[in-house]
Amino acid sequence: MAAHRLDAPVIRGEPPVPEPVPLDWERPPYAHGLTVEPSPAPRVDRETGDGVLPGSGDGARVVRSPGRTDGSIAVHPPRHGVLFTGDCAAGVGRVVPGVFRTDREPALESFRRLAAPAPAAARPGHGDPLTDGTAAALRASADRDSGLQIEHG
Repeated sequence: MAAHRLDAPVIRGEPPVPEPVPLDWERPPYAHGLTVEPSPAPRVDRETGDGVLPGSGDGARVVRSPGRTDGSIAVHPPRHGVLFTGDCAAGVGRVVPGVFRTDREPALESFRRLAAPAPAAARPGHGDPLTDGTAAALRASADRDSGLQIEHG
């Protein structure tokens, strides 16, 4: 498995997983146990940063997308025009920044960064793929979500 160098230690189970800072509407599901149960730490074969993903064989690029975690990434193989967002995005009815973020402002900026390579399609970690007006939808979602308020409790 490849992971961004900032998340690799967390994936390996070295430091604890950071707690999210949920929006008001995220609090009920989070409070009802939608947390990740501990499991054996996966092996991280290669740590990466931004830029070309070594060994991808197709020039896939890593796009750092902090917000969900410090080392959240998306992967964009430009020849195929698709952007794999991982958990930085969800596509349920419309594309939105992923839930249970640790830091909201970087998550919104990440959405703007994800639009930069102008992908033809995006495949979020959860929900439906985005296949029409992908870059514009990512930018619009960041702008729309920036009006939501976090209530710290």
